Amino acid sequence: MSIKIDDDSLFDVPALATALGIKEKTVRKMLGEGQIKGKKLGRKWYVTGTTLKAYFNETNTEQGKSDK
Repeated sequence: MSIKIDDDSLFDVPALATALGIKEKTVRKMLGEGQIKGKKLGRKWYVTGTTLKAYFNETNTEQGKSDK
């Protein structure tokens, strides 16, 4: 489930897994290892849409560097 907050969206693990086409377990692992930056509130992880975009921009930048 994603929640709209001001001009951004807040995604929980099931919503991220669905949007990315990966398993929830993989999303939790990525969050736990700091690959995707998120916040834990109680027992649930949340990631903002802005943070998710930054992750993909960072990944694309790193891939561009390794291709040279």
